[in-house]
Amino acid sequence: MNRKRVVVLARAGTARERTEAAIVQAGADVAALLDPATASEDDVRAAAPDVLLVILDAVVEQALEKFDGVLGDPALEILFDDADVAAKRDAWETARWSRHLQAKLHGHDDVLPPARDAAAMPTEVAAEPQGFQAEMDALSLQVAAMPDVPQSRPPTSSTALGAVVIAAGVGGPDAVRQLLGGLPVHFPRPVLLRQRIEGGQYDKLVRQMQRAAQMQVVMAQAGDALQAATVYVLPDGLDIHAAPAGLVFASTDGEPAYAALRAEDSALLLLSGADASLVDQAMAMRLAGALVVGQSADYCFDPAASNALVARGGEALSLAQLAQKLLQRWPA
Repeated sequence: MNRKRVVVLARAGTARERTEAAIVQAGADVAALLDPATASEDDVRAAAPDVLLVILDAVVEQALEKFDGVLGDPALEILFDDADVAAKRDAWETARWSRHLQAKLHGHDDVLPPARDAAAMPTEVAAEPQGFQAEMDALSLQVAAMPDVPQSRPPTSSTALGAVVIAAGVGGPDAVRQLLGGLPVHFPRPVLLRQRIEGGQYDKLVRQMQRAAQMQVVMAQAGDALQAATVYVLPDGLDIHAAPAGLVFASTDGEPAYAALRAEDSALLLLSGADASLVDQAMAMRLAGALVVGQSADYCFDPAASNALVARGGEALSLAQLAQKLLQRWPA
């Protein structure tokens, strides 16, 4: 197997050091470590990379425009990571990230490192009876074998109040970028992105996603009306409310419930790192006619929510298939 050549575009520091170690553990070669403040597109291309991995922080964000040529090169695989997250990974999370990289670089779905030492785990977890897991596995198989709940076709009315909701978390930014990149500029529904990130730096997320998406990407704000062909990044404390003129964003406590969305004209997608507690809400929306799909465990850093959805009779698809599913339901 040929070793992939990876160029790391990042500032010097702990995040870059840990990422460099993860790349080596993943069986790839670090072709170059480039500081975007001083490097150029020519420096990237001179290293002849197969993969360009960008570790994002505020300074790197400001310097990315001069790398638009390589970032848009279809011959290169582009990966992103967050500097704050990379710098805070412990040994187990670093090993997990390395396996995630390995899966992306070499095309397999084994993304988890060996389980943590049972002696280091909480007593109540380590002492869990083996029979309990066997019972849960058997129950999951029984539920998965149940027939699918029929889903209503989306209404054809131009006044339909629906939207596509994307839920993601750890490992989600790469998945979201790929999904948004597969949707056309005139996609006929609003897209709501609820991406859990540390520090609440949602303005940075808007800039990241705009580089990948064909649609306009904006920060959702209370009082704004939802518009089709627009990706809205949802910060903390916002939900959707129905108003006489349509759907608007409104302040709320806790996580959004999306109750104002017309289910039969909406979708809920559970991508990498989505909170597994969303599965109950997803199944309720599915029963009401919404399109509900998870991200396939292949190349998915954290498929917990998708796996739980599948165990309850839902489906999980690749990112390319997810984009196709949305376009089948809502042709642009």
